[in-house]
This record gives sequence, structure tokens and C-alpha cells, in this order.
Amino acid sequence: MTPPRRMRSVVPSDSGIRTERKPLIPEVEPILGGAGEQGANTESQAPAVPDSQTSGVSESRSTRGPRWKELVRKEARLHPGQVEALTALRRRINASRQNRSEIITDNSLLRVAVGLLMAHADRLRGDTEEELLASVLPRRRTGASQGGAGSEAAK
Repeated sequence: MTPPRRMRSVVPSDSGIRTERKPLIPEVEPILGGAGEQGANTESQAPAVPDSQTSGVSESRSTRGPRWKELVRKEARLHPGQVEALTALRRRINASRQNRSEIITDNSLLRVAVGLLMAHADRLRGDTEEELLASVLPRRRTGASQGGAGSEAAK
């Protein structure tokens, strides 16, 4: 069986429609914040958004444009398990929402996490990612640390 032939669109030569196409040329955005680039400190270049703009989101959103255009691009690398957990969390949150006026994306949740980290920045202690994480997470109490029979052995 031969595959079906692709039909070429037939455009009359006097129609004024150009049938030739420009070749597609791939373009890549430069990643901001790389070593050696001007303006490498992109974190400090984020535009300040006054409280007056954030309080009237519904009316000013249409005049300012989409929210993502106000944000600064920052790349992060996540563990595969973190990506899966983040996607599952976003889906769970979106499924249970009552007000759907704002889109909740993985990036929305990442911004919430960064905000939470900044709110507790004074608690950050440690020299490794694991130590930093442990310093801001609530301490989990186990039977041994709650004064159980094995608490003296754990010390």
C-alpha cells in the first residue's frame, strides 16, 4: 500500500498570495544571569510593583497586560521527584479551586515557595543544600525525641 500523496495547494498566480515560504530560522533567547554577560545580576533588576497595583488586580490587569510579562525569567534545576510532586500538587490545587479567575501553574507554586523561603530567610543555616533545607523545615518529632523510652539512647 502506498502512502497518500500530499496535495499541493493550488493558488492562482494572479491571486496576490505568495506561494513561496521563507525558511524557518531557529532563534534562542540568551539566558540572563550567565557569567560574563552584562546585567548578570537579574535578581535585583525585578521591577517593583507598588501595593496599589496588586490590590486592584481585576481592573488594572487588562490595562497592564498579562502578569507573566512583569516577571523576570530565572532558570532552576529540579530533581525528577520534585517535578512530579510539583505537577501533582498543581493538579490537586486546580481540581479543588472555587475561584478560577487566575491560572495556577507550576511556576505559580514555585513563586509561592520562594516567597515562603524569603519569609523564613532568617532561619537558614548550613553549608549544603540538605542542611539549608533541614534548617527551614519544621522539625519532625519521633517517638525517641518526644521523651519516649529510647530518648536517652538517642542522645
